[in-house]
Amino acid sequence: MQEAQQPVSLPELRLHGALGVRMGEVAVVVRLMPESADVDLRRIEAEVRARVRAHSVEQEPIAFGLKALRVVAVVPDAAGGTDPLERALAGIPGVGNVQVMDVRRLL
Repeated sequence: MQEAQQPVSLPELRLHGALGVRMGEVAVVVRLMPESADVDLRRIEAEVRARVRAHSVEQEPIAFGLKALRVVAVVPDAAGGTDPLERALAGIPGVGNVQVMDVRRLL
């Protein structure tokens, strides 16, 4: 039979590793180029807001009447980086190109 052990007092305990710690989040700035100047950007904007957690979506002039959408999205800072976001946005009808412009970790 084992003897009862005395409790140990730990005035300061530091634990390292992922013990219930949430992953961080990053803000990703993406430029969505439409397939042509005739594409309805308002429809694409609505689809962007439905598919991803968008902080903001703005139109920006490119050249000769062509406009792109500048999307700031918040995504988890996890393995895979921005790939899931890029795939979700590239799958929107009317989107010709998805370009990541900036990635910043949110504090």
